[in-house]
Amino acid sequence: MTGSTKLYIVGVVKAILHVNSRNVVIVAAHPDDEVLGCGGTISKLIKSGHRVILLYLSSGDSQEERREKEALRVCDFFQISSHYFLRLKGPSFKVSSPNIQKVIRIFKLITPTLVYINHDQESDYEHRIAFQLVTESYWRYNHQVSFEKRAMGIVLYEVHRLLLTHNLVEDISAEMDTKMKAMSLYHSQLKSTRWDLAIKGLNQYRGRLHNQMKFAEVFQVKILNSILPYLHY
Repeated sequence: MTGSTKLYIVGVVKAILHVNSRNVVIVAAHPDDEVLGCGGTISKLIKSGHRVILLYLSSGDSQEERREKEALRVCDFFQISSHYFLRLKGPSFKVSSPNIQKVIRIFKLITPTLVYINHDQESDYEHRIAFQLVTESYWRYNHQVSFEKRAMGIVLYEVHRLLLTHNLVEDISAEMDTKMKAMSLYHSQLKSTRWDLAIKGLNQYRGRLHNQMKFAEVFQVKILNSILPYLHY
């Protein structure tokens, strides 16, 4: 893919998000992934007038009730009213027809414009399954609905392993405090590892690499099939 094509893709995403009242689905393999990967962007989207919906595929293999309560606090903090828990766990967390249908049913309720999910090279096995499940559901959903209801693209974010390449950078300098406050609500996930400090350092590093932003989140716009059908790569 040429540099000009990459710029065009990013321009399309920016144009999509320039229009208010888009439905944007943030899919998290587990509660806290959404804040780590794109908490600053979530805040920006909401402030820009978009409707953000959170879809949690799993509530974890332990402390499920506690993690869901923490996720609900995060939703309240961001003022997100629409959220879904699929509660996939252990052997049930897989790419299967029943799970694909569960995701598609939610997509049909929401009619998303963009879908955010972690990238496919994550070190966490369930994150990689999440990517496969969501992308397969995305394609099937778009083939089942009319053109005007199709999702326009998938945007990949980083959690446990850095994106090797990215083509979208979001300046979250004004949102970093909000992101850190949201992350602090996941008490159960900060006991053994200070993920909040780790992600702050990563976002600062990403920002310094791009026009000296103070903090940034980076993404890979992977699929824009409804607009650019020849760019399925």
